[in-house]
Amino acid sequence: MKKLCEDVANAVSDAIGSIIGRVEGGTILYMGADGTPTAKIDDVAERAALRVLKEDGRSFELISEEIGSMTIGEKPELTIVLDPLDGTHNAIHGIPFYSFSMAICGNDLSQIYYGYVRDLVTGDVYMAEKTRGAFLNGRKIRVSETMDEYCVSVNDHITLDKNCKIRLLGSAALELCYVASHKLDALIDNRGYLRVTDISAGKLIVEEAGGIVTDCMGMPLKLPLDVRQKIRIIASNGRIHEKLLAKLRGEK
Repeated sequence: MKKLCEDVANAVSDAIGSIIGRVEGGTILYMGADGTPTAKIDDVAERAALRVLKEDGRSFELISEEIGSMTIGEKPELTIVLDPLDGTHNAIHGIPFYSFSMAICGNDLSQIYYGYVRDLVTGDVYMAEKTRGAFLNGRKIRVSETMDEYCVSVNDHITLDKNCKIRLLGSAALELCYVASHKLDALIDNRGYLRVTDISAGKLIVEEAGGIVTDCMGMPLKLPLDVRQKIRIIASNGRIHEKLLAKLRGEK
């Protein structure tokens, strides 16, 4: 699985390199299966990924933002959830925070076996395998132990306490990995915009690093492998999870 993820990520990185930070990358080509406009850079990234996956020779179900779903081969042995470029706006405008995300799973988010996220700017690779831990460039990572002063990436209009530093970075897959590697203490996205492609790999990486990922009501994530359905999430080091949920409920 690692080799396949690396090959697909390499193809995507090579394909989009010449249009990063260029206006043409943001040209809208069509409406994607997820119901949002597909920019040229997203189309280029997905085509590059599809080429490698089809050449691999294995049979699988593919879930991806622009095509929705596709069966490759005759008897799928696994499901791949793919976001070739997470952080499209950043990439189009040359803001250095965007990533590649790929997960191997069963029928829903509760059955993710392998997660791989590559920072397409730095080349850093975050990965996790179910029950075997989470890693950054081969080194095992753990979430932070912060409880009092903490740093949170927030996509919502909520008031957090004075001990909280707020960031908004623009790539949910990579922000989840930041939570896993204690660069961030939590991620809150309560807009209802995220899709299974955005979070599948990062969810496993956070959990294998000792963190928690739930919906914004504090319930386990249950989302069919369908890019048309949206989700709200909180991912944290676990120690501040209840505090953040209380803030979302409007409690002081």
